[in-house]
Amino acid sequence: MKKVLLAVFASMFVGTVFSQNFKGHASGTFGILNSKIRIQYELPLGSRFTAGANLNYYLINWKGALIEPFVRIYASDGNDAGGFFQVKAGYGNLTNLPELTLESKRWSTYGGGVAWGYKYVRPSGFTIEPIVGLRIYSAPKEFYSLDTYQDAVDLGENIGWAVTTGLPLDFQLKFGYQF
Repeated sequence: MKKVLLAVFASMFVGTVFSQNFKGHASGTFGILNSKIRIQYELPLGSRFTAGANLNYYLINWKGALIEPFVRIYASDGNDAGGFFQVKAGYGNLTNLPELTLESKRWSTYGGGVAWGYKYVRPSGFTIEPIVGLRIYSAPKEFYSLDTYQDAVDLGENIGWAVTTGLPLDFQLKFGYQF
């Protein structure tokens, strides 16, 4: 996991960046309903395109890191502010719920999504970025029947995942700084 994170962040800083408007954008937030810390970094790629990554660290339930590289296309000319469409992919390495299984094991989730958002930029460089979209990530357990007690527990964990951390509705409100 550390090598994956290092490779993604290194790729964000290597290469030629074509920008007329800004050099980079960093933002973050803390999830209240689903406790997590989210840090985002975005770099310009062209007059209307940017790329970046979100690093999410979940603090309760399925604990661990989830990284989401993304690309954006802005609606108007200029990639420093305004409305945008975003496509992302993601990978996470999380723990299961030890309260249900009496053991704490790590598992991988993967998925992606699409979103629409708007970046407001104050003259000081302070940013506010609301995003709404849809996403899908793999559930913690695979099961094929409800023949055993453990199958029922796995189903319960998957339902819990689908209504919390794995919820298909993606809403984010980030605050940051653009430089």
